[in-house]
Amino acid sequence: MTMSEGDGQNGAQRLTTQASAPRKKFAIPPVKNACLSCRASRTRCNGEHPCASCVTKDRECVYKPSRRGGPRIRKKARPLSDYQDLAISLPSQQEEIPQDTLLIENYIDPGAGLKPLADIWRDSDAIYDNLFQDVVDNTPSIKIPMVRTYGGNDRAILNAYYIWIHPYFPILPPPEMTPVVDQVFPLYENQRDKFEEPASAISLAISAILALIPCPQDPNPLAPEAVRWRRTYSQFLAKAALECIESETEKEESSVEPPKALDDSDDEIFREKFHSQVPLELESVIALDLLSVYEYAQRGNLKKMRARVGAALVAAMSLMLHIRNEVEDEYSEARRRAWWMTYICVCQGSIVSNTPPTFEVFASSFTAKYPTIKADPEAWPLFVQAQQAILAATQFVIDFNKARKEQSDMTRIFNRMRELERLLEPLITKSESWVLNCPLTQPVDKRESVLSQSLRCISRIKLNSARIKVHRYCAFFDLAVFSGKHCDLKSTNDREVTDSPSGVTQLQSCCTSMGSTPSAQSSYSGSGGSVSPTLSSRSTPNADCCGFISQPTPALTFPFSTHHSSKICLKSALNIAQAFDSLPYPNPTGLLCDTPCYIGPTSTLITPRTMPAFACCAMQCSYALLMVKDKTEAMYPPGTGEAGPLVDNLRDRLQQGLVSILVTLENYATAFEALGGMRDQIRDKVDLALGF
Repeated sequence: MTMSEGDGQNGAQRLTTQASAPRKKFAIPPVKNACLSCRASRTRCNGEHPCASCVTKDRECVYKPSRRGGPRIRKKARPLSDYQDLAISLPSQQEEIPQDTLLIENYIDPGAGLKPLADIWRDSDAIYDNLFQDVVDNTPSIKIPMVRTYGGNDRAILNAYYIWIHPYFPILPPPEMTPVVDQVFPLYENQRDKFEEPASAISLAISAILALIPCPQDPNPLAPEAVRWRRTYSQFLAKAALECIESETEKEESSVEPPKALDDSDDEIFREKFHSQVPLELESVIALDLLSVYEYAQRGNLKKMRARVGAALVAAMSLMLHIRNEVEDEYSEARRRAWWMTYICVCQGSIVSNTPPTFEVFASSFTAKYPTIKADPEAWPLFVQAQQAILAATQFVIDFNKARKEQSDMTRIFNRMRELERLLEPLITKSESWVLNCPLTQPVDKRESVLSQSLRCISRIKLNSARIKVHRYCAFFDLAVFSGKHCDLKSTNDREVTDSPSGVTQLQSCCTSMGSTPSAQSSYSGSGGSVSPTLSSRSTPNADCCGFISQPTPALTFPFSTHHSSKICLKSALNIAQAFDSLPYPNPTGLLCDTPCYIGPTSTLITPRTMPAFACCAMQCSYALLMVKDKTEAMYPPGTGEAGPLVDNLRDRLQQGLVSILVTLENYATAFEALGGMRDQIRDKVDLALGF
């Protein structure tokens, strides 16, 4: 593959490239086949035997045939009638088959409600051979799929990072200037000769995420063949990024003289930096963090998500990024952001998989300073604090379920519940006073005002989601609503839920007020995708204000009543929906424009937000809203005319909150396929006839 060294030659330069600037080409065309040593070190090979680089470094020069190097000759086009079999030459979405035996733990156990995409290609070479095989050449009557690329231009890729990724995943330092207009080069499925591969792991990882965003020129971006082409091309780039990380740590002596490899020190990397303020040794850490979100949001693979960020954590700690360094240099901010985003990603992997973290989150050895946002110095500490809070709430859920299953003493669990509420309540109260007035389409600038608003919105979302986790059991008995698993939310298909309501019976004691033990007959029923206790009558004297009927003898005495916890969950859910509405949108124009901002001048798609690693919070929000909605409809059936203005107001707020979450997930799913599973679950529950 060719790697452009023209416009993308110096990633350290300022982002001054305009969209109309012509792309430069190699002064000397790349050779068809580079030697193994040059390929391993990703240095330029002149194709001679021995090559100039090997002569200079006094090493053996060995060649082997390459399936990707050099120009590719376009083959004769097939007849138009063959196009359907030709253009969809890769396995379709329905035909995808995993390369190994499909083990559920390799994909979405314990859930997260994602659509898993199978791994059908082992490496980037195999993907490339299938990406650019013989396809229809010039057939104007056929809509050939296109994918977003940046022509191997590192400056254009970096510019696109600041437009699409940085507002939600600030792992690079602030931009040196406001990003210019997005410089997209559409790559059609039949344009093998125009493909240019980015040169580094970090540029490949960023490009893999950007490739999922539809092209502004695409007239039919949601067509199955368009989605398939973006998916396959993105996977090619993601695997190429991993191979690049491996190649930069590979020692050529390991294949020829292993004893010598042990004696030698690590080879220094010789290439251009992707970003002027990011040292080369950080690039692989950053790439792995990006790929961890890719595995979650696009591939739906929690196991690989944790594997990627686990590797990033090991690399980051080996570089001592977690330790405070009083010496300030040009790379200080990059080191801090690389560490704390790795920390955030490791925590997020535990949250979405509902498992304990792989390291001690509050370890005293983590002394690195927080990064700095000029527009809002407090945004980063609040962001990390919110992540720690939701991780603590997730650990509480794990401990709670374990104690219930083992029927052990719940005293410690209840004390922890009170402790978490004491911690969360003031943080959420403070977050409600934040002023989030940044325009939703404001471009990123050096002061990072847009990033400030995003981090505060995400922090508010996570704090309120943590509070729902703490109170969900008291409020709703943790009854299942969704058919798929979402983080720590149960599925209606779980054997534990469908086979026995004993867990519900045990938890129904929490609906009584503290210190009271009224008696009443309880009933339980489940139908379809929503399961909830039923009411014998709205006027039942022993039913609490939320509609649930008390058990004669409470098995547990929770610290909070159902009424109190339900109110907290409702308030937190509405806060989450509002915070999602306040998240800025990417602006590829480089200029402040009206909301909404569209992918292109003729596109009807709103620009998709990216890096939705915290999308499970949307499901926590939806769960609380749906449970309150079920209670309301049980107590005040629609169409009876008995509901007053307060009930109507509550219904409107519940509906608006659910619609906000649905719109949010719809926007994310424009680029990230796995989140379509969450979107579909909400879509099945929301009555869209009641209003957008």
